[in-house]
Amino acid sequence: MLVKHFESKEAFYRFLKEKVGIFFREAHHRSSEGLSHVLYIKKEGLNPENFFNLCRQACLHAFHGEGGFVLCGSEARIKDLCGMLVKEDRGLAFEIIGRLQAYHKKFFKLQYNRKILPLGIKTAVMGVLNVTPDSFSDGGLYKSPSEAVNRALQMVEEGADIVDIGGESTRPGSQRISAEEELKRVLPPLKEIRKELPNLWISVDTYKAEVAKACLEEGADMINDISGGTFDKNMHRLVAQYNCPYVLTHIKGRPETWREEPPLYEDVVEEVVRWFEERLKGLKEAGYKGQVVLDPGIGFGKLPEHNVEILKRFEEFRIFGMPLMVGVSRKSFIGILMEGLLKKSTKPTDRLYGSLGALAPAVIKGAHIVRVHDVRETREFLALLDTVRTYGEF
Repeated sequence: MLVKHFESKEAFYRFLKEKVGIFFREAHHRSSEGLSHVLYIKKEGLNPENFFNLCRQACLHAFHGEGGFVLCGSEARIKDLCGMLVKEDRGLAFEIIGRLQAYHKKFFKLQYNRKILPLGIKTAVMGVLNVTPDSFSDGGLYKSPSEAVNRALQMVEEGADIVDIGGESTRPGSQRISAEEELKRVLPPLKEIRKELPNLWISVDTYKAEVAKACLEEGADMINDISGGTFDKNMHRLVAQYNCPYVLTHIKGRPETWREEPPLYEDVVEEVVRWFEERLKGLKEAGYKGQVVLDPGIGFGKLPEHNVEILKRFEEFRIFGMPLMVGVSRKSFIGILMEGLLKKSTKPTDRLYGSLGALAPAVIKGAHIVRVHDVRETREFLALLDTVRTYGEF
């Protein structure tokens, strides 16, 4: 006997057709029966008695409490429920179907400035290029444009798909700098890198609309905003003007106060999901029609246990049907865990293996882009991980 769990309809379809011998049309028709989900729904005005009756008719297990509704069952039965629910609550029925469809979406492509970056088959590597004097890991290493260009060239040779240029440290306890100072740091290397590598995807790590605008004018391809537009109210309108790819990162609090005000969460993943919903609505209202990449913001206003929870449940962010990014490279929570588990203190540059270990669950559960310092080692690690992750899908 085998106990099996299927992560996609396609996998269960192949199992039915090839292992059991089910005719391909019937196997395709019944492929949703092999996927089981637990849906957690919070919706005011939903009548529990009527909803439970529909769930029973659809052969679903259902629970209700003050926190909301929980449904358990196969995807096929959930779709049957939606077919009945559409008469009573059309909006909820379509939302459930839409979220299930989005959850299954695996492949994307970023397009901008006549470039295309496919996502999903091979995990894309975003190399970190900090042109700052005080970043937690590599501050001061690439202060001159020539040093930054050489590092960018090296990362591309090592397998980076994107180079992310940052001019302001956001480590815990760091202080904010002006847009003018950030531009002095970022623009010279950006111009030189664009000249040397015209086909490279260049991202700029900034939360300031003024900096983002200047960099996009000089050839940057995407904006990586660690505040998700909460630090500068003009950012969403700015990216809507250019419709460039935009990394929307969750954050709680501010870097300069994290040490004095530790963050609190009841359910960190649920809070991040609801925060994404609000920020995506704001982007839409600003007229943005570009491509959003979601980043749950490991370490940005989160304690080690919150970061681990996010990595363990990373697949829950797939309900948006958007590319996902994760950045764990050399972060302090890895050092804290390694010290606690191995009784070994580490500097940021000593955390390669811990970084790769933290990266693995996120990639397996849906991350399309990884933001890293150690490009060559990460690319080699992903070569094997991506092979296992995508094996048998094509």
